[in-house]
Amino acid sequence: MKQIQEWLGHSDISTTANIYAHLDSQSKQLSAATMEQALPLPEELPENRW
Repeated sequence: MKQIQEWLGHSDISTTANIYAHLDSQSKQLSAATMEQALPLPEELPENRW
């Protein structure tokens, strides 16, 4: 992201991050679905987990 900041001429990295590093709703849903497939939650938790 530092290179993008320099290419765009932003004096502060937070400007670049605020504009380009956000996730839209659809991206969040896709990420959550991908994580759920990779690391599925157990159907029920064991009783004595601690």
